[in-house]
Amino acid sequence: MKTARTILGVVFAVVLLVILVVAAERGLLGSPADGTGPSGLPAASASPAPGADDEDAPGRATPTVPADAEVAYVRYVHDGDTLFLTDDRKVRLLGIDTPEVGEHAECWGDVARDRLRELLPEGTRVRTVADVQPYDRYGRSLLFLFTDDGALVNLDLIRDGYAEAVVLKPNVLWSDELEAAEDAARAER
Repeated sequence: MKTARTILGVVFAVVLLVILVVAAERGLLGSPADGTGPSGLPAASASPAPGADDEDAPGRATPTVPADAEVAYVRYVHDGDTLFLTDDRKVRLLGIDTPEVGEHAECWGDVARDRLRELLPEGTRVRTVADVQPYDRYGRSLLFLFTDDGALVNLDLIRDGYAEAVVLKPNVLWSDELEAAEDAARAER
């Protein structure tokens, strides 16, 4: 019986190793060692990339906060693209997708969630901007979020390699900026 468990354990380890090798060869895994984030895009670093301060560089333009943006406060970050506001809205960040956490967890999901928690700690004041479609099929508010310093959180997650640009019509506000940021992040890879 003990021999059967040992053999089963070895088989399991070999299968897991094969899966990891195949995933790595296909570029599905990024790592701190190779400088990539959860989406395989370059991860944020302590030193800015050349031209990072150049707003005219491809993928570096940041939209400005619209005058009609509403003020809200972060209550809790669920994952890398979903959070709750203190006014009881559940928010799905527009224009991005991050790996899942929880029951259907994906690689790097916890890392993307932790990054959003760093960007938006509980109690953080944000400015919310909706697009054409205000809610998704799950009743979540579809929003762009700006911080007090004018940073578009959705865009920063892409630039830092924690999210991919996903544009779903009719919500196309700032889609060019999101896609350019992803292209620039991949080019820096």
